[in-house]
Amino acid sequence: MNNVYKFIENLKINNQCIVVAVSGGPDSMFLLDTLIKSRDKLNLKIVVAHVNHNIRPESYNEAIEVEKYCKNNNLIFESYKIEKYPDDKFSEEAARKIRYEFFEKVINKYNSDILFTAHHGDDLIETVLMRLTRGSSIKGYAGFESVSKDRGYKVAKPLIFMTKEEIVNYLDENNIWYAIDMSNTKDDYTRNRYRKYILPELKKENKDVHNKFLEYNQKLLMADEYLKKVAADFYNKNVVDNKINIHKFNELDKIIKVYVLEKYLKGIYLNNIGKINNTHIDIIINLLSNSNNSIIDLPLNKKGIIEYNNFRIIDNKYVDNYEYIFTNSVELPNGKKIYVDNFTKDGSNYVIHINSEEIKLPFHVRTRKDGDLMCIKNMNGSKKVNDIFTDFKLSKELRDSYPIVTDDSGEIIWIPGIKKSHLDRKKEQKYDIILKYE
Repeated sequence: MNNVYKFIENLKINNQCIVVAVSGGPDSMFLLDTLIKSRDKLNLKIVVAHVNHNIRPESYNEAIEVEKYCKNNNLIFESYKIEKYPDDKFSEEAARKIRYEFFEKVINKYNSDILFTAHHGDDLIETVLMRLTRGSSIKGYAGFESVSKDRGYKVAKPLIFMTKEEIVNYLDENNIWYAIDMSNTKDDYTRNRYRKYILPELKKENKDVHNKFLEYNQKLLMADEYLKKVAADFYNKNVVDNKINIHKFNELDKIIKVYVLEKYLKGIYLNNIGKINNTHIDIIINLLSNSNNSIIDLPLNKKGIIEYNNFRIIDNKYVDNYEYIFTNSVELPNGKKIYVDNFTKDGSNYVIHINSEEIKLPFHVRTRKDGDLMCIKNMNGSKKVNDIFTDFKLSKELRDSYPIVTDDSGEIIWIPGIKKSHLDRKKEQKYDIILKYE
């Protein structure tokens, strides 16, 4: 109990409004009682958020009892009844999503920035065991954090030091009402099976095993934080314009590669990051280690591509057989653009300097055609564009959609980022047009 009160005090929530998720079960009622006892000392305004999942007949009466408890203890009560689940089918995932959407609304309504939930030590053990069985990340194997901040507000779990038995004993001894959800005793749910059959055996070996799992949790979370910092340092230096420098990436230890990719993929997939799993990350690591200018399919119609010693993820929206006419700039289907630049004197293949007297305007940008030839700068004669792509090890899909710049007569002036024609002019030569590809 002392650890719980110390945890709450260390949160530095004096004179604040806090939101407490209360189902009416023993865990949340114990949490609520604890916070009420801390209310005067910390000058807290307590808002209770209750969700009626509407799947058991008892739910209606439980909501009434929780509301009555709040009135008796001068607490603000907010409730929500779930009338309909997606596809008219209950699932733990859907219920959790709806719950936290409601909690966020309550937090915003009362201008709070912290939610208290009643996850305890036994919950931590169950979560760790489930993650070990299913597979997860280092942070996932830790179970859950005692304080997290994923939705713009903090989620605090003060009961992480307590066991279920300690919680129930306290409530019974102090004659505090709580509801019993009989569905928690059924073997239909994975967590229930761990709770009923595995947890008791662990406690036979060590009655305080929850403390050992907490130590394990804290060590993994510390390791996770360190690895995140190392990965972030690499990311800030070597990921530019959403492109990962492959040469630098391949110098990393594999665990850092994983963390870099997790950060990179989260920035792309955002709320859909759940579509990415360890297999996708392993495939990308192997691709970057062993292949050049290749492509892989990823969830949600995205592709990972290697080009010019960089890896990036794009939407699968390449368009074949396009042709555009432009004078100043043109946006391309691959998300890049070609435009007239007045200042750049870059000598790379991403910039070309042209004398307008030597070509026929306007410019065209198109995809390749059978028989395409280009007179390459500093090379006698012409070369097939397909052979240029092959030498550059450009993937088949990128070849079909890669931009080629010509003048109005059809002469190929430039393959942006790959090769320039004999029409490119040096800085000391005469030119009046600069084209840039980025």
